[in-house]
Amino acid sequence: MKHLLIILLALSSCQSPVSTESSAPLTEAEEAAAKGLIQGAFDDLWGGVDSTKISQYHTADFVILEQGEVWDNDRIKQYMRGQLARPDRPKRINRMDYISLDKYGNSIQIAYYNYAEFLQADTIVGKASWLESALAVSTPDGWRLKSMHSTRMKN
Repeated sequence: MKHLLIILLALSSCQSPVSTESSAPLTEAEEAAAKGLIQGAFDDLWGGVDSTKISQYHTADFVILEQGEVWDNDRIKQYMRGQLARPDRPKRINRMDYISLDKYGNSIQIAYYNYAEFLQADTIVGKASWLESALAVSTPDGWRLKSMHSTRMKN
């Protein structure tokens, strides 16, 4: 029995340790690109409601999990058409407060708070906030968002 225990210990010590570390650290340029991707997507897509810019920010297979619903690029375009049809649509301004940005291979996991103000003329007519996460992936065309998850917070 003693010999069996020694053999088992010897065999288990030969195994390679499991690495839980991310790959190369996030560079300042990658961090700026990831933050710019998030801010640009909200400025141009959700604030500017410009569907012609979706491919500048999203992969073709992008999905967002939004309050229990799955939205793809087509569903986002449908939402944008509805927003553009509103003659009294308020202007939307988003501000992010980043929690973490972590690089894993050719992807960056981003966690952040998103704060939005809705304005009519110079008057704030509404506010909203979300806790969100996003996955940015490196593509031949640069960094793009592959997925997001959004949970509305109480104001």
